[in-house]
Amino acid sequence: MAFAGMDVGTSGCKMLVYDLDGNVIFQTSRRYQEEGDKGYRELDPRMVLRYVKEVLKEVGENCPKPIEAMAVTSLGESVVCLDEQDHVLANSMLTGDSRGIPETKRIIDKIGAQRVFEITGLPPNELYGLPKYMWLNENTQAVKKAKAILFYEDFVGYVLTGERKVSYSSAARSMAFDIRKLEWSEEMLAMAGIKKEQMSVPVKPCTIIGTILPEMARELHLNPEMKLIVGGHDQSCAALGSGLKDMTTGECGMGTCEFMFTMLPEAKMTPEMRKDDFTCIPYIIPGTYLSSIEVTTCGALKNWARDTLFRDIYAKCSHEGKNFFAYMDNLAADVRTEVLILPQFGSAGNPDLSMDARGTITGLTIHTKAEELYRALLEGMAFQMYLAYERLEKAGTAMQSIVATGGGAASELTLQIRADVFNRKVFSLKSDESGTLGCMMMAATAAGAYSSLAEAIKRAVKIREEYIPDKEMHAYYMEKFKKYKQLYTRMFDFK
Repeated sequence: MAFAGMDVGTSGCKMLVYDLDGNVIFQTSRRYQEEGDKGYRELDPRMVLRYVKEVLKEVGENCPKPIEAMAVTSLGESVVCLDEQDHVLANSMLTGDSRGIPETKRIIDKIGAQRVFEITGLPPNELYGLPKYMWLNENTQAVKKAKAILFYEDFVGYVLTGERKVSYSSAARSMAFDIRKLEWSEEMLAMAGIKKEQMSVPVKPCTIIGTILPEMARELHLNPEMKLIVGGHDQSCAALGSGLKDMTTGECGMGTCEFMFTMLPEAKMTPEMRKDDFTCIPYIIPGTYLSSIEVTTCGALKNWARDTLFRDIYAKCSHEGKNFFAYMDNLAADVRTEVLILPQFGSAGNPDLSMDARGTITGLTIHTKAEELYRALLEGMAFQMYLAYERLEKAGTAMQSIVATGGGAASELTLQIRADVFNRKVFSLKSDESGTLGCMMMAATAAGAYSSLAEAIKRAVKIREEYIPDKEMHAYYMEKFKKYKQLYTRMFDFK
């Protein structure tokens, strides 16, 4: 039997087909480009759909086994507006798009920040969907003309089945979903001129959306009996694919941004959580809730440093056929440095979400070496996560270990620094694609191939490496962390 997960992201889409032990049978992907400038960041849904279909067709034509069921995970917040003829009405605004700041203030003024948080589990911020939907409604005709407003998860599901159903985890990124009632908040939607009927029906995890349409199966050469299963927001699916099933484990997705999930003891939206921009969202495992910590610049900041600060080293590595990051990891492995870096280079995550922040490098001398700067970057990201986690612990989370996923988890140095800073074991996984693995597990559970998600996790999620905290390094980092907190207090909002 074969089951699949598709990931529709900001910069590309990919699809992996698995057996029930989590082994990859077939995979393929496509890259695409976002559009916009001067603070605008957009995706053209027609372009995305074209590449999604290319991926599906390649799977249909080349996968050695027919796919029984699949689920889709996708980027959060961004929506696709379709008219009565299913024509796209506007590009999708991405999370980092600068639009929505005045609209967020209006939401707070009308409804109140704490009440928004208690309804949606999201502290009001332009990062989330509703302020951007307000801008779309007030500056275009897209919302007014839309028959359907879909996230990319249910957009793909609708194209393939003709049915409009969406996961709780994707709906929850809209800032218009009532996380206690598990339904759309008409009061919140009305702020953007949206009617509940324009949105897809929110459904519980592992719900079957429908069978692939005959014409889609023929066009894409897919199994005509293939079922589409509700998927979810990319970070939630990655958490499932990393084995997050109770309060003892946290999941840290290390990509362009870095996103850590920990489980809460209950649905909890305190004023202190709102102040620090911590979320409370329904998880894929029924009856459970997660909170999140985000650092918005991790992978992007490493790439910036590679292309600017370390340009000559990068050129040398490229000429010699070496992996730049592996080379720098080795160079910085035994370094201790007084350099401190605040990683808010243009945007910031918890505990002070901002799309207009500035980073800081301090502690430099004329003797500072490249490997010190590189190590300080990795440490700065870990310190920022730890600074936020110290505050989140007050909400009752009880994380004892961390599972790292995403491209950043390939760095052993990064994971050892995390273990030493957090003083907790850190695990990497054999699977590099926890989001699609999570989708596969939901699809197979819905189809009855697993008896439960717990069985799916036990069978398909496999640990690759364990990183144990070093007591001496933890003590060293706690002294350095004191200086980091002082620097953060003084410099976070400096412009």
